[in-house]
Amino acid sequence: MRIMAPLGQVKVVASEGEAADADVAIMSGMWAFDRYGGRPNQETAQIRQNTSGDGFPDWIVIPPFRPMVVRDGKAEVREDFKPVSPAYFAVMESLRLTGEELGDSPSILLLLPLMGMDDPSDESTPISVAQAIDDFFGAGISE
Repeated sequence: MRIMAPLGQVKVVASEGEAADADVAIMSGMWAFDRYGGRPNQETAQIRQNTSGDGFPDWIVIPPFRPMVVRDGKAEVREDFKPVSPAYFAVMESLRLTGEELGDSPSILLLLPLMGMDDPSDESTPISVAQAIDDFFGAGISE
């Protein structure tokens, strides 16, 4: 599925593949932190320069988790974020940061497995990711 949008080109793939020719890859912190630095963040995405020569794009964006609060000693999603899909929030914040930091022309590679979003029995996550892309760019998704 390829989405052409005002801020650049976003490629969405449903399975692992080689690191594509892109400026930015969005990657889960569970794989990115050891390789590119950073640490878990609940509210904002992080961008890291890739100087490792590992074949991934020059910039890695690490999505945030949904904002949490501690109630009665337990962490839970903040009330105003409960209706927001974790995948939607992660992708929306990652795209927002990419636009702010790298401008309007980078190509962005979303690898669902590298985002930890590739459970074959989960239909809601790919739908949430597509909705975030559509909402962010204000463009229809084309097959």
